[in-house]
Amino acid sequence: MNKYGYLELKAELLINGINATPKALKEVGTKYKEQNHGLFGWDFEDHTNIALPDDFALPDGTIVQFRRSSRSNYLVDQKDGKLILNDGKKELCQIRWLDRPKYYSQETSSGNRMVKIGQVGGEDCQFFCYQNYCSHFSTNEQCLFCNLVSTSNTYDSVLKKKDTDDIGEVAKAAFGEGNVKHILLTGGCFNHQKEIELVSNIVKTIREHTGFDRVPGTILPSPPKNLEEIQKYYESGIKAIGFSMEIWSEKLYQAICPGKSKNVSHDAFVKSIQNAIKVFGEGNVYGVLVMGIEPKENFVEGVKTLAGMGANIVPFVWSPNPGSKLEGHRAPTSKWYIDTIKEAADIVKEAKVPCGTENHCYRCDGNSLLHDALRLKGIE
Repeated sequence: MNKYGYLELKAELLINGINATPKALKEVGTKYKEQNHGLFGWDFEDHTNIALPDDFALPDGTIVQFRRSSRSNYLVDQKDGKLILNDGKKELCQIRWLDRPKYYSQETSSGNRMVKIGQVGGEDCQFFCYQNYCSHFSTNEQCLFCNLVSTSNTYDSVLKKKDTDDIGEVAKAAFGEGNVKHILLTGGCFNHQKEIELVSNIVKTIREHTGFDRVPGTILPSPPKNLEEIQKYYESGIKAIGFSMEIWSEKLYQAICPGKSKNVSHDAFVKSIQNAIKVFGEGNVYGVLVMGIEPKENFVEGVKTLAGMGANIVPFVWSPNPGSKLEGHRAPTSKWYIDTIKEAADIVKEAKVPCGTENHCYRCDGNSLLHDALRLKGIE
């Protein structure tokens, strides 16, 4: 396999989906980590009657999000005690499901199941969604790629509102097992001051339970209105901050994210990132984009601008999720993704943005390609 072979395979699996035999899935949910839909559903089809892997590892350590499609030619089967990925014609490689965290079977002191509060993304990222709610769905102005409400209604696998102390307990349990290295904290759209207060309290509680002076990881709040609000997030004790811009092209952003773009303009996002870099420092601020909906030139322009400012980029590979307005559409080809992400990786490397892997890394990035492409360039 060539240098980019596993990166190319990951792109193929993310845009075409994957399936697995009952034999291969036998220990998912007991020995191996299963999907618990903390925010979105990334599969091509719903699966309320079966436990599926959240993600898996390729032979070189590349983490791939499991996106179920019964129509995909990619299939995982068990053979001689090993999990083998094939493409319907030949065996491609051995893969491994990721171990199920011990805390998934535990409860908080208040009696809530820990797995319903926080989940592990990839191998080492503790994910918390502090509020599974977005007001734009009530006005039918949600982002066209988003299936937050549909996912919540379909699976109901997590608590929609989490107690702050419960989050702290879960973080302590997760870090205590030794695999989790950083957190990712996000929520729906709501009042700025309430969000600042809530996030600050959550981070403070995590620090109290874990003993961290500053918590390794990233928060993804709504864009703050000014430098003072960003400073409050920094003072909470989190090491990094990011903003979900979604789409770089301003006109496409308005079309794809009708409700969000009314509340937060493209320029407001850019200004928030600029201000955040002044407070958190280069490499500790992220611009989150949805990759595959806008033309390559627009996406690359965004990467160039953000990296030139000293920000890192997390570009999620889009899939037409069930329950979203773009359900049934198709993503670009895997070649488009590979060509585009290689160019993006060259830009980030040239800009010499600090890699920030203390807060976000390839081991937690099953639904993005940039960390993997940068790793192939010696940046981990």
